[in-house]
Amino acid sequence: MKMWLYGDCNSTTPDCFFLPITNCSIPSKVDGNQTIAINAKFGHWSKSIIPSTFQNRTFNWYRVQILFYLIRYKPETLAHVLNAISKQFQPSSIDLHHPYIAVYVRRSDKVKNKEMSRAYTLKQYFDLFDGHAQQANISTIYINSEDEKVFNEFVEINKEKQGYYKLLYLTLPRNVVFESLTRMTRQQRGKIVLEFLTDLFIEANADLHVGTLTSNWCRLVDEMRLTLGKLIPFYTPEKIYRV
Repeated sequence: MKMWLYGDCNSTTPDCFFLPITNCSIPSKVDGNQTIAINAKFGHWSKSIIPSTFQNRTFNWYRVQILFYLIRYKPETLAHVLNAISKQFQPSSIDLHHPYIAVYVRRSDKVKNKEMSRAYTLKQYFDLFDGHAQQANISTIYINSEDEKVFNEFVEINKEKQGYYKLLYLTLPRNVVFESLTRMTRQQRGKIVLEFLTDLFIEANADLHVGTLTSNWCRLVDEMRLTLGKLIPFYTPEKIYRV
């Protein structure tokens, strides 16, 4: 199962797309000077010294910090993401579209496999944030979904809103789910993985985010947003949050 994870990269580690994980090993020399390791054993200090930023933190907080660290984009990955956005968005930088809302609609295999209790219409997502968006004068919306019908639903909703919303989206293959991804060629997988990472960048940097937290992807976005300091509550039509 490793092969699909890293697309068409020859490596069998996430280093294909993300910065390598550092470690706490001590080099034998620094700038030509011999290093000396001094072990700090229990009893060396009267009590543990915990920096204030790490005090009174929840397990979830530590988890999202680790996650954010593990998936720091390599310069090449980030360059690909920014280039993909510049080719499809006008203006070409995502920074010029703030404030915007990101909506991810997950259906298909999640519902079929009972991981989600049901599918939700796009209108049900809109009902969660539309009032807040209009109060805050947020009219740009980014939508992604494996279900092509979602974009037809947007057209109908926006007619009712007198064309209030400006739509951002990526032109990419739809109906890509775990099962279909595993059947692709290495080259196809590599392209899809980079498209996923482009979507993740756009969603994580949104001012508001809407999705279903029984979707691993939406939870990933939510956790990325927490580390970026985005504290506005996650909009979800579900009544469940899995920790």
